[in-house]
Amino acid sequence: MPEQRKQHPTYHPLLELTIIRLKEFLREPDAVFWVFAFPLLLTVALGFAFREKAPERIPVGVVDGPMAKQRVAALQKSPALLPRLYSEAEGRDVLRRGKISLLVEGESAPVYRFDATRPDSRTARVESRSCIANGSRTA
Repeated sequence: MPEQRKQHPTYHPLLELTIIRLKEFLREPDAVFWVFAFPLLLTVALGFAFREKAPERIPVGVVDGPMAKQRVAALQKSPALLPRLYSEAEGRDVLRRGKISLLVEGESAPVYRFDATRPDSRTARVESRSCIANGSRTA
């Protein structure tokens, strides 16, 4: 009686190659770490480092005068602005040093002083103009 050999099932050659490559890959712990573990660790670390925070409020100065209190009250309604009262000389000084992005002056009509090279100054001007216009309508 002829001896019967146990035959293993044969698969498609491409599947056989894939299985062999996968087994070789899994035998290399360094490769498994760099392919699977490192990207996950990096994602978690960067997620903690760059959490989503609320945007910082833009500091805005208002020169003390007859309309200053109303302007500060109108600017405080904006979630983007952080208004503060200054004397005229102090306001121009802090604007020059870059401590504030915008200085609102003027008796009746507001005058906006800002550094046009700073993007937050332009944003502060647009937001301030809107807040003061809306505040003067309600007053």
